[in-house]
Amino acid sequence: MTAPCIHGFRTEECTSCRTCPHGLVASRCSRCIRASSTPAGRKALLVAHGDHPSEERAGFEIVYVPELSGWQVRSEDSAPSDESYRSIFLARKAADDMASAASAKESKRSG
Repeated sequence: MTAPCIHGFRTEECTSCRTCPHGLVASRCSRCIRASSTPAGRKALLVAHGDHPSEERAGFEIVYVPELSGWQVRSEDSAPSDESYRSIFLARKAADDMASAASAKESKRSG
């Protein structure tokens, strides 16, 4: 795993820090911006980046589902959630929210 960028994300996932195939920062490359300005271009870029590794966060697993073109969150003992997220960042936030909701529920039971 690569070290996180200054924004806290993996460098290859950060829009501001990622290097494009043209050797520039992707957010500044006019060729990359033009290619990603249409839905078909965005989908092609997603496929070009290849694998989408799953990750653990706050006791939940975040997995990419190609059929949905999005990410789903699931706990270790259950099926994936019904909701899907368009970005890994939204899926991470959802996992954090689910974990905080579960801990709040747990503290109400014990209190």
